[in-house]
Amino acid sequence: MTVEQARKEFPHTMGDLVYLNHAAVAPLSFRVRDAVDRYQTRRALKGIEPYPWILRTVQETRERLATLLHARADQVAFTLNTTDGLNIVAQGIEWEPGDHVLLNDLEFPANVYPFVNLRSKGVTVDRIAATDHKITPEQIARQITERTKLVSISHVQFGTGAKADLTAIGKLCRDRDILFVVDAIQSLPYSEIDVERDAIDFLACGGQKWMMSDTGIAFIYASDRALERIHPGYLGWSSIENPFDFTIRPDELRTGAARFENGTLNFAGLTALHASLAFFFECGLKEIERAVLDLANDLIDRLERHGISVITPKHEREHAGIVSFEFPNAEAVFERLHKENIVISLRQGRLRASPHFYNTEEEIKKLIAGLTA
Repeated sequence: MTVEQARKEFPHTMGDLVYLNHAAVAPLSFRVRDAVDRYQTRRALKGIEPYPWILRTVQETRERLATLLHARADQVAFTLNTTDGLNIVAQGIEWEPGDHVLLNDLEFPANVYPFVNLRSKGVTVDRIAATDHKITPEQIARQITERTKLVSISHVQFGTGAKADLTAIGKLCRDRDILFVVDAIQSLPYSEIDVERDAIDFLACGGQKWMMSDTGIAFIYASDRALERIHPGYLGWSSIENPFDFTIRPDELRTGAARFENGTLNFAGLTALHASLAFFFECGLKEIERAVLDLANDLIDRLERHGISVITPKHEREHAGIVSFEFPNAEAVFERLHKENIVISLRQGRLRASPHFYNTEEEIKKLIAGLTA
């Protein structure tokens, strides 16, 4: 699929809107919108009870996510959002006073509050201070203690665009028997994650950003190792093996990650995610990753040629699709661009652009023209 063909999948590209804000909330494609419309129409007519026909979509979505992550389908479960997923691991571990969690000071609050909340249980939570707007494996290694039980990091940081070296951090944690947790909402599906290669124990990702799905749908991955250590902090009827046998059997947990699904799922959201994943696989994951990196590299180059200070790491090993930069009167410029139908973000006093694979060089040029007008 060419970029021109991909652009035709999105209603918003038919006008003059330049949307470079996928790190916030992504637009919906025609096929995602239509898939949800078909689901809701069926629910409104004769398919009022969805369970007899929706479970195939649920399973196919698990399988597509497993392929995306290089995992097994039984290691994938669905949640409401990224925070919901991270709270599963935060509340599911048997903590002891003095246990240690290691975070960093670049994180979005979703990857902070679930762990800071553990202080009431006597858990120590430290946040590494970033150097040059990024966190390195060496920094993590220096702050690991003998009581460190968990390290959590975003694959790509929302504010700086820095991409973590998951493989090196995962090996570091595995060698020390530390649970390695990843917030992947700013990197999937366009930046490859291999949960086995990267020794990831637990991963959470929402669907409304780069996944181009909808709000209120997210997913987690839990390794076999993690499933041995994380007990569900809450149970529901679908946490139990053979959930449609409605006898009370609280000790018979489902064998895989689905034990963390405690009730009826967001089937409309799952339908959206199912459709968006099909679209990504049709476009090609490696092709999507290359397109995003090319656009980000182009934007960084053009910003620097205009003397604009880019804080996102320059080498593409260390960044992904988010480009964050300093700009005078950033708030006023952000508002002016918005009025000109050029949509980016204002984050922590900086401007942030996040092009997806279907964006074009012409749209990057329009952003630069709008900034330098």
